[in-house]
Amino acid sequence: MDNSTRIRKIAVAIAAVSLFEWNVSCGGKADTQQQVVAPPHLLPVLTDSLPHDTTSFTQGLFFSKNRLYESIGLYGKSTIRQLDTTGTVLLSRPVDEQFFAEGCTFFGSSVYQITWQQQRCFVYSPEELLPVDTLQYTGEGWGLSANDSQFIMSNGSDTLYFRNSRFEIVRKLPVTNDGAPLERLNELEYARGYIYANVWFSDFIFEIDPETGAVERIIDCSELVAREAPASDEQVLNGIAYHEAANRFFLTGKNWKHIFIVTLPER
Repeated sequence: MDNSTRIRKIAVAIAAVSLFEWNVSCGGKADTQQQVVAPPHLLPVLTDSLPHDTTSFTQGLFFSKNRLYESIGLYGKSTIRQLDTTGTVLLSRPVDEQFFAEGCTFFGSSVYQITWQQQRCFVYSPEELLPVDTLQYTGEGWGLSANDSQFIMSNGSDTLYFRNSRFEIVRKLPVTNDGAPLERLNELEYARGYIYANVWFSDFIFEIDPETGAVERIIDCSELVAREAPASDEQVLNGIAYHEAANRFFLTGKNWKHIFIVTLPER
């Protein structure tokens, strides 16, 4: 290597180091990942409880116009139900035995209920739960909620799917907890500007930022699970409904004896 070549290489190296130092001093990244802060854990505050039908394999739950609506799963046992605020079942409509019902929500002026593997969403009138339409989609259905303009749906993966009024996918949102994918997303509730999600076989509810997909807070429901004392491992926490006027959440699980009414700390 001649001297001129050596000088050019040294000059390039000095320039690279200078650029690195300038980038760092200006707040740039220098091949290092931004540190991810683990989301805080918090406890729900129990205020009351309601009796819950222990034959209800709860797949979805929401609150609207002083009524609770519940989707019950399993083949041959699936229903859509309306309950009052004492937990009494006011109305129950069976779902055809070929369908396994999953999440449910209120959107527009109707009640929507998805199915597990049959790729059907049933639409009902809210007062009498009369069938008014059936929508189709592809893939599995697990949880369902909605904001003012779109449905939010899970399929057991780490991704949430935003759908328009025709149930077409308009956006996909990968969900992460402490930087890692959060899988087995199940029952959903959109409330207070966040998505609250059950995770299958977890005693936690995850508060998700709907823009970034990052878990912001984790609600530890292990004390509620212990109070319920489920009879089997299949009787997992699964059911989130929000009463906006009272700022209360209704929480339950598959075949649980109770629907717990709780508050969550404000931000």
